[in-house]
Amino acid sequence: MIAFEVLKRIVSVYSPSGEEDEAAETLAEALEELSGGTLEVWRDGAGNVLAAPKRKSEYSLALISHIDTVPGFWEPKITENSISGRGAVDAKGPLSAMSEALIKLAEEGKDVLLGAMVGEEDDSRGAKYLRDHGPKLKYVIIGEPSNTRDVVVGYRGYAWLEVKCRAKGGHASSPEVGENAVEKLWGIYQKAKERLSPATVSLTSIKSWNAFNVLPTEVIARFDVRFPASVKLEDILDSFSECEVTLKDWLGPVEVKPTSPVPRALRRALLQHGVKGKFVRKRGTSDMNVLGGSVESIAAYGPGASELSHTEKEVITKEELETAVKTYVAAGRELADDL
Repeated sequence: MIAFEVLKRIVSVYSPSGEEDEAAETLAEALEELSGGTLEVWRDGAGNVLAAPKRKSEYSLALISHIDTVPGFWEPKITENSISGRGAVDAKGPLSAMSEALIKLAEEGKDVLLGAMVGEEDDSRGAKYLRDHGPKLKYVIIGEPSNTRDVVVGYRGYAWLEVKCRAKGGHASSPEVGENAVEKLWGIYQKAKERLSPATVSLTSIKSWNAFNVLPTEVIARFDVRFPASVKLEDILDSFSECEVTLKDWLGPVEVKPTSPVPRALRRALLQHGVKGKFVRKRGTSDMNVLGGSVESIAAYGPGASELSHTEKEVITKEELETAVKTYVAAGRELADDL
């Protein structure tokens, strides 16, 4: 199958965020070859790979996944029925299934764009470039692993904070008369977790410089806050306002109604093939957060077990890819206009 062949090629090329060029070129060559030259394939100013039956300024449907991975590479293991390797699940598997779906839909004369984004695992710069400078899109399916059966209708947003706390310090033998910057930070952190619930607040790094017998006067920490629509960015920043807070990056949450066109079409497509999926909301973020506000309807779906993402156990089967291709094609027939 085409998806299996595409995945074999691109999973063999290491492509952490910022180093996607070789994998992107490998994908572009595969699309041109396996489509028999019927697709136009190009790269945009961000380095994204785009492909369509015809290059134009707007599309009724876009299949969007990403070519980059988290760091860490091992030699892929390829069998007759499965492929394991970095990115096999997140998200080169979904991208490969979308590649085959594009070829099939193009043969049927459907108005579809495929996009392989760069930087999704970092700052989503590929999706941001597509949103701001790419063709106008009506409907979008995001290719992310969803256990091959579920339709994702929501992702939480994120806020990356760098927090610097200062205190007067003191002698470690008399902490009751001094002030400890680390303890000050820790207290603020605990209060933030309670105040911002159901958001999650994760302390991801902490650094301070002190002698054994001196209470620290300064500490710098980094936090990853994942938040739903019920939690506002202003509340997150205010929770750390006793210290100096720098917002390093952020992306708002996204949620769509299950009855809107894209999730509805995906659910119908799954039912056509005997898969009783469900609508789910994920705790992480994706390029759906970036593109959701600029299109009429959007949802995420893809082959692969979500819990294998970013692990050293990423593996996807040919059966999962086949189910995903059928689902993308059936949904595409419902959503995409004729050329």
